Amino acid sequence: MKYISTRGQGTSLSFSDILFEGYAADGGLYVPAQFPKVDAHTLQTWRGLSYASLAFEVIRLFAEEIDKTELWRICCETYQPNNFVHTRHLFDNDEVVTLKWLHDHVGLLELSNGPSLAFDDIAMQFLASLFDAKFASGRPRTLLGATTGDMGASAEAAFGGHKNIRVIMLSPKDRMSQFQAAQLYSNQDENVENIEINGTFDECQDIVRSILEDREYAQSRGLGAINSVLWARIVAQIVYYFYGYLKAVQYVGEEVVFAVPGGNFGNAYACWVAKQMGLPVMRLIVCTNENDAMDEFLRTGRYAPKPSNETIATSSPSTDISRAASFERFLFDVLGRDGERVKALAHDLVTKGEFTLTAEEFRKVRMSGVVSGSSNHPNRLEVIEQMHLEYDTYVDPHTADALFSGIYLHPVGVKTLCVETVQPVKFPRMVKQATGHVVPPPEDFADVFDRPQRKVQLPACSAAVREEIDRMTGVGNA
Repeated sequence: MKYISTRGQGTSLSFSDILFEGYAADGGLYVPAQFPKVDAHTLQTWRGLSYASLAFEVIRLFAEEIDKTELWRICCETYQPNNFVHTRHLFDNDEVVTLKWLHDHVGLLELSNGPSLAFDDIAMQFLASLFDAKFASGRPRTLLGATTGDMGASAEAAFGGHKNIRVIMLSPKDRMSQFQAAQLYSNQDENVENIEINGTFDECQDIVRSILEDREYAQSRGLGAINSVLWARIVAQIVYYFYGYLKAVQYVGEEVVFAVPGGNFGNAYACWVAKQMGLPVMRLIVCTNENDAMDEFLRTGRYAPKPSNETIATSSPSTDISRAASFERFLFDVLGRDGERVKALAHDLVTKGEFTLTAEEFRKVRMSGVVSGSSNHPNRLEVIEQMHLEYDTYVDPHTADALFSGIYLHPVGVKTLCVETVQPVKFPRMVKQATGHVVPPPEDFADVFDRPQRKVQLPACSAAVREEIDRMTGVGNA
């Protein structure tokens, strides 16, 4: 299995080679030269597998150079129930991922049972195990990322305390819930550094990208990526779409719908890849909030994200992203893997702030099975209240975005799985506003607001962040 760039550059790089490589040399993102296929017979043989066993079967298709015994060990050690102990159901305490049925064939795929209470744990715990594996030669010394709160806490939980790696995480000031901020900034591991940026998440992400694309600078500082642009993160996320499907259907071949929060598009793209591999996905609903550039694109073919400093602060802040980092991968696939066209559209996005597909190109988008839904603050409150009253279940506002679109847009009679983002305890004010109740935190987070915090505050300026990286790594001052 070799990997190529979304902007046309062919390479001989393997899964191990791009493990912590965020961007290709031409500025594109890495994707497989071709997607492996999974037929109905193989899907049938996967029914009943544990999550760890299924992860092994799916991931090995993308990482053929990794010794199978080693990959099996990593999957088994990562996806043990005692690493995902925050399940909310008495009889599912041995599950990594759980599926809760609601009504009219709508289900909630609960992914936030890991150590940081976010779906990101499923990929981050795996990445940390990969980093420790012997095959990962030429590894970076510092992982640089931008977070809206949850991914950063997940990465720090996975890599915190590791002696051979440092994590530097940028986050937007006052753009997270109080729980998210307390969780992120209270990390005391010596190898973890949090930088609070006076700006939006898009500005944080732009800074990270500009630094990592300066390959000479990044290599001299031993920098690697940890954002959703990483292909290894997407591979790990593909697994739970197969797992959810096999849990949901009565027979292999039955079609389902997935409703996925849009965010940085990495989660949605993982579902898209599963569909390309042969998973019977009738429709993928990409769910956005008031920052609805992706919704407009999937409805019209025009992609016009707001400038970074105009991104709206909403009550589902992890989706407050105007320019989704992994969207280019979907664009590459749906346009027939035409790297030159993707490069031209990326250039228009930089120079004009937007691009519009041709009528024929937009027809391909409409035929792809990827659609969109959008919701707002009152919609989220409605869903959170409904989930509490009808199912005695609390959900966070991002999951509410997925449920709103999933409930109202799913085809009648077709099983629709709405993908969870984080546990509702991360948004206590929103949950109380909607339900009148307070969600008690898990025992290991009972003191999260009392923990001392440690962070560096900087302006939304790449030069300032570079100076801080130099100080932290000691390279620029040597």
